[in-house]
Amino acid sequence: MQQVLDSTNAARKTKYHLGVHALAVASFSWLWAATALASPKEPTAPQAANFSNLLRSRVVTSETIPYQKLAARMAHYGVPGVAVAIIENGEVVFAQGYGVTQQGSDEAVNADTLFSVGSVSKMITAALTLKMAEQQQVDLNNDIRPQLASWRLPESEFMAADGMNLRMLLSHTAGLNIHGFADYQPGEALPNVLQTLNGEHPAKNEALTLVSRPGERYRYSGGGYTLVQQLLSETAQQSFPALTKDVLTKPLGMARSTFQNPLPESVKNVAKAHNRDGDAVALPRGYESFPEMAASGFWTSANDLSKFVQMLLKSYTQGGYLSQAMAIDMMTRVAPSQHGLGPRVEGVGDQFMFHHGGANDSYRAWIEGHLATGNGLVVLTNGSNGSSLFVEIRNAVADAMEWKINQAVKVPSIKISPQQLETYTGQYEVNESFPLPLRQQMAAMQGVMNVRLEGQQLKLTSERSGRSYDLLPVTPDQFIVQGISLRLGTPMLQFYRNAKNQVQGIRFVMSIAENYLSPIN
Repeated sequence: MQQVLDSTNAARKTKYHLGVHALAVASFSWLWAATALASPKEPTAPQAANFSNLLRSRVVTSETIPYQKLAARMAHYGVPGVAVAIIENGEVVFAQGYGVTQQGSDEAVNADTLFSVGSVSKMITAALTLKMAEQQQVDLNNDIRPQLASWRLPESEFMAADGMNLRMLLSHTAGLNIHGFADYQPGEALPNVLQTLNGEHPAKNEALTLVSRPGERYRYSGGGYTLVQQLLSETAQQSFPALTKDVLTKPLGMARSTFQNPLPESVKNVAKAHNRDGDAVALPRGYESFPEMAASGFWTSANDLSKFVQMLLKSYTQGGYLSQAMAIDMMTRVAPSQHGLGPRVEGVGDQFMFHHGGANDSYRAWIEGHLATGNGLVVLTNGSNGSSLFVEIRNAVADAMEWKINQAVKVPSIKISPQQLETYTGQYEVNESFPLPLRQQMAAMQGVMNVRLEGQQLKLTSERSGRSYDLLPVTPDQFIVQGISLRLGTPMLQFYRNAKNQVQGIRFVMSIAENYLSPIN
């Protein structure tokens, strides 16, 4: 394979120079090396960093999970195409595609290939909203009802006197329903935004309405972002794709990105859709449409989306497209949500970061930015199993770049007697007195949770969903919950056992959220 070394790009004045071996389509083999620099003037010898080594889990037990090649993992998940972009110290240092745009095709994916990015669209919408707020076209803090003439929320017992504001909508604390939307196949009629808000044919969703008091609870709502879309378009008197182009994508140089759905036939180099078996779907065109644009309808490339992440990092540290004050506001969590004004935000120090994933029926996407270091990542995939794959790619990139994030958890073999494990068994339920700001994305956790012992394996089972998870001991009373798909962090249970050998409660932690379960007597 031909070695590619882009040493002429002035933007690569960063900690690493990346040596990249280009993809051989037949083998899908990945290999790169990173050269660490002691200073910009005195490069040291290259340090090996094998980008092809994908680690399936951040939990490393006494039976170590082996590294695997990208080719094997793409084949395993049925994902024919991937695009990756890496940002180091605020600069885009690497962007490349792997695989093909459609199974059976010989059209290679590259860094300019367009992918659907699902809910990463909300990040674009949020940045657009904040820019319009800085231009004093919309207000983040006042009731949106006087700002919006074209549509009205149905009357509800939940509506407060001071209404609902954009800050609530962007942080998913507005109390609205409609988590997400179904995709539309080629040939299906597409609803306009008012039909979507009203739940009218050809929309496939229910009508948007309040299900809790605005500002009180976290409830992820793509419907809320559709309401934002209508407000912004009405304010600017432009279609949403035209508004986004004028205010955001054109100023940022994102020349191939668009909210237009479906894509014009003239647009080429598009990653096509694939199901969980790796089969091409949405034929003959090869991809679905996403008319709920602000929530899930953005089309973009690794090159373009890396510019967006780069912009957010720069705005946060020194100001740029957004003022520094606005970017800091964007990256501040809105209690009781896990989100700021758009992104999910977590961590401290070098691990302080924003991130967002995206999932339409046949595409999965991921972006993140490390606000203290200026590092960031974009991963785009064209398969329904792409979420599992991009978690592994993220692990590999973090290892290769020596980012001190999401560190592997090493769990030694701990022998806990069945008698002690038996003391943890029983039925538990959420303690409703536990503060909502701490629950965040776990606020929707409901129903009875059973802890039972099968042989010498402790298991956690949700009566509501029927899903069961193995509990891996880290200490005698703390357990990793295995099998929960998390991009960041490690889900943990901690049992609190008193002097009578009785469990008084369980602390359940997932990423930045936590919940408290009490025993059912």
